[in-house]
Amino acid sequence: MRVLFIYPDFLEATKNVRNMPGSYSEGLASLSAVLKKGGHDVYLYHMTYMPDKAEFTARVKGYNPDIIGISIRTSALDFASEMAVWLDEELPDIYVLAGMYHPSLAPEEVICMRGIDALCIGEGEYVLLDFVDYLAKHGKPDTKADSFWVKDQDGAIYKNPIRPFITDLDQLPFPDLDIFDYRNLRSNAQQNTAEVIVSRGCIFSCTYCANAQLRNIYPDKSNYARFRSPENAIQLLERVLEKDPGIECFSFNDAILNVYEDWFYAFSALYKVRIKKKYVCNLRIDLLDEKMIRELADSGCYLVTIGLENGNEEYRKKYLQRAMKNDHIVKVSHMLKSAGIIVNAYNIIGLPHETLALSLETIKLNAQMYTDNVIISMFQPFPTTRLREIAEEAGFLDPNVSPHDPVQLRMPGYPRSDMMYIRYSFIKLMRQYKKLYKAYTGEKLEQEVRKLDKKVQGKRRPRRLIGAIRKRKHLIIVFAKRSVSRYLPSIYKMLRRKRDEAASLKAK
Repeated sequence: MRVLFIYPDFLEATKNVRNMPGSYSEGLASLSAVLKKGGHDVYLYHMTYMPDKAEFTARVKGYNPDIIGISIRTSALDFASEMAVWLDEELPDIYVLAGMYHPSLAPEEVICMRGIDALCIGEGEYVLLDFVDYLAKHGKPDTKADSFWVKDQDGAIYKNPIRPFITDLDQLPFPDLDIFDYRNLRSNAQQNTAEVIVSRGCIFSCTYCANAQLRNIYPDKSNYARFRSPENAIQLLERVLEKDPGIECFSFNDAILNVYEDWFYAFSALYKVRIKKKYVCNLRIDLLDEKMIRELADSGCYLVTIGLENGNEEYRKKYLQRAMKNDHIVKVSHMLKSAGIIVNAYNIIGLPHETLALSLETIKLNAQMYTDNVIISMFQPFPTTRLREIAEEAGFLDPNVSPHDPVQLRMPGYPRSDMMYIRYSFIKLMRQYKKLYKAYTGEKLEQEVRKLDKKVQGKRRPRRLIGAIRKRKHLIIVFAKRSVSRYLPSIYKMLRRKRDEAASLKAK
């Protein structure tokens, strides 16, 4: 069969921006590899902007598909829903499937969407192959297919049990990079960096994250965090380098690369001998010690991103299930920087029961860590997550709030305008606090910090106005960066390289 994957790879803020490079999707590449090995033809409609109906249907018809799979993440649900209606109106005879995070976490919502004939829950490689094989052979869907919810012509829904997840990732074929314009993907085109994933799942249960809920859809939840063997993972990287010899760096998009210590050291030993490229990765800071930091630096890691999320220990433990001590976080961050490794930190603003004061604690912890870069996200209440339930129980979810509003919660103790102020003042405030931590100690430091706290939280401070001005400035800077990366990629790469080199030298 001719299988077409539709990949909405844009956000509300970028839906009208054309000529943007797209992002790699490991899931679609893996699905394609299995389907092609099974004898089917696979195509990808990689959407980096939202087209109108005429353009969309013309592009889809050009692929002449027998079956269509739409990749639906929560932030793209509205776009995917509109596309499904267009398909139902213009191509009603083509079978349409839905997959990815949102169908897995909220199947009841997705299966009721007009134009969606079936959805896949959980990992889909071999269950999708079986489904497509059956459709090709019988001319109709298998209503008893593992891991699928299937809707018949009368609207009846067949809800089938989920097939156990794949335990040995080495059994999977390597992802199919050919369905992408691989050399022109965002990370590759802008940074000569290849995005890769060598694992699946996560052993932790952070309340805001979909990983724990994806694990919970399986009857057997043990051993859900799985890695390719070190040898197999190295072979994957070697294949990527064969595909594009110009790759200078690997970006490991795994949830936590260092979650299994024995695996990490075995992999690192092979990496140093056979790959010899710089790399970046996501790590759990409470799993790091001096030995592992040395190994990271020796094997070519020049940047790590850690999940900080909130700067208050009690809040993290109570609401996020992240029992980490601030003293340890600061100590390990300084150790990483001493090894010449750039430290990036994920932070979330607008969490349930958060306040302006708590957000300041997050900023101050980043300042104490001497974080090089911060990734600031507004809280998104993903379906079935525990933190969404907490927000619902507290009455913070207003059904009238648009799904594209960056601030999803309405909390009496933390006005929307204050959240936007923090979002667009985060870096500036972090730098101000960082100067204090470097300049003062003891009682003098406490006095200066309290003085800045009071200034930021003061009733007379025009936070709404400041937030609006800084948001506008932020958008101008983002637009400028996108323009340079799109039209002057060599200059963009040079500037990023110089920035990273300067940060690494500064850390040392």
